[in-house]
Amino acid sequence: METTDNTLLEMQQQMQQLREKLESQKIVNERILRRSCGRTIDRLRIKSNAPIFAGLAGLALIPFLHHLGFSLLLLIVTGVFMIAGIVATLITKQYIPNLNKDLVSATTELTKFRKINADWYKYGIPLLLVWLGILIWDVVKNLQLGGPELYGFLCGSVLGLVLGLVLGLKNRRDILDASDDLLGQIEELKG
Repeated sequence: METTDNTLLEMQQQMQQLREKLESQKIVNERILRRSCGRTIDRLRIKSNAPIFAGLAGLALIPFLHHLGFSLLLLIVTGVFMIAGIVATLITKQYIPNLNKDLVSATTELTKFRKINADWYKYGIPLLLVWLGILIWDVVKNLQLGGPELYGFLCGSVLGLVLGLVLGLKNRRDILDASDDLLGQIEELKG
């Protein structure tokens, strides 16, 4: 009977040690997950800064466009679109979660951030078409380009448009992928 009690006591002690080891392992795993989430959040913040820098570059080009003889209408529309893009990006960046909050709030914020970034093309493409229409009208109406100058301008414009679209779509895809990764990591932390 005494050996059974001793065996039972040893088993209980071993179970307690096992629980302690599992608990410490769980804490280590949670730290690793939080660190990984932090890296993903940093990646989201960096990727979200790209439209801000593009908008600032566009604003910096406005005096150059004025020097080339583009109309005041095109310059104003370009400036307004660039400023609106910068402000929209800054507002959207507010939804990148802070993991010091509870995970439910972080998930809600990240879901809003992801939805806004997933839907940007619904607004961006029509505004880009409006801007292109004004640009084409301005080139035809106001600038006296002919022959090689017109050809060079059109080639440069098409190249810039294609490059901008490719980089913008890649950045959007990267942001959506990072958001999906972060949502998965947060779900793991919740579990």
